Parts: sequence; C-alpha cells; structure tokens
Amino acid sequence: MEKSNQESLEKITTKIVKKHKPSKVFVEHHFSDKENLNKMYSLYKQDKPFFNLDTINKSKEFFKRYYSENEIFQFGFRLSKKSNNDSIYPIDYDKVPLRFDKIKSKMEQSSVLRFQDYQATIKEMEESVNSCVAASTLEEVWKCLNQPKTYEANKSIYVEILNRISQEPDFFGSELVSNWYKRNLIMFSNIQNQVSSSDKNIVVIAGVGHAAMFEEFFKLDKRFNLIKIENVL
Repeated sequence: MEKSNQESLEKITTKIVKKHKPSKVFVEHHFSDKENLNKMYSLYKQDKPFFNLDTINKSKEFFKRYYSENEIFQFGFRLSKKSNNDSIYPIDYDKVPLRFDKIKSKMEQSSVLRFQDYQATIKEMEESVNSCVAASTLEEVWKCLNQPKTYEANKSIYVEILNRISQEPDFFGSELVSNWYKRNLIMFSNIQNQVSSSDKNIVVIAGVGHAAMFEEFFKLDKRFNLIKIENVL
C-alpha cells in the first residue's frame, strides 16, 4: 500500500494494457466462487466498495488486509478494469489432499532422508524469495520471483526430496507430489477451458509455486505462446 508500490502498480498495469491489452485476466481465487468474485469486480469497476467488513465473522483485521492488499484486487481487478473487461476469471482448486503436515513424521521413518536437510532446503528457498521481495521496486521483485532459478528451486523440492519419501504401503512422497501436480493441472484446466479462439492475450496471476508449474504446462499446449515477464515489464 506504500505510495511507491501503488505508483508501480499503475505503471505496470498501464504498460501491459498498452502493449498487450489482455482480453482475460485470471486470478488465484476459488473457481467455484466465480459468481461472487465477479460481483465484487462489478462494484470495483463502478468505484464502489466491493467488500463489507461488517458481514465478515472471522478476523476482521485479516480480511481487511486481504481485500486491501491481495494481488487479486490490487493487480487483477486493476488490470482487468483498465483493459475494459466485463469479467475476471478465477482458477483455484484446493480440494486435492496435500498432507504437508505429515512430512516430518514420514521423513523420520526414512533411512535415506533427514528432516533437518529438508528444513535447510526450505530455509534457503525462503531466504531467496525474501531477497527478491526486498528489491527496491515492484518491477524488480516480480522479475526476481519469476526467474528460472526461482522456478526450478520450487519444483525441485517435490522431485528431488519429497518424492523420495516413498515406501510401501502408502508411497507417501509420490502421492504428495502427484497430488501437487494434480492440483496445478486442475487449475491449469480452468485456464484452458475459459479461453476462446477470440482471445489474443491473457494474463495469469498466481503464486510462484503455481507459476513454476504453469510454465511447463503452457509450453506443452500449442495454443499458447508464453510471454516472459522481462518482456512485459
């Protein structure tokens, strides 16, 4: 919400519209909640408040920050409105079981893996992401988060480490990794199935973990031509 970041958001979204004018903007919001998302977007386009804290029963401070700061509204709504789009498009699906809470106990049963090593890898990745977020401008933050080494580090944890937690009878690691792929494939299908032949350019806004997976999927669907972020900003 700092002035510099607000100015960057205005600059970035204006640049994207001038260069590409996306006909559809996809955001990491529950696909099943599409109608409600677009009700909020409709109010946003009219410069009206699109949420009411008085109707929220959970932690008001959390939701105040969520609706004020989340990229769905700060970036997605802003970009879609500037592109004169009637709708915004959700893609998220989180009903695939991902038992990250069991990683420690499963690793402690392994003869070839140590939970401390996994923690060290996670810490290293977190430090790398934090260094990106600490960049002086929003443009630099996004370029850093979307660089190949960031994507590779995110994906490699699943294959290099978690997939190895696989012993009979449950093959926990392989199940976890396959479910992570499944979730992302479902999310990607929500992009594929909301695109039509009349769409020239689209923008997909998602977390780094999803973006790393989507990059692979986009390259395998010949209908798409992936535009690198450095060619946008």
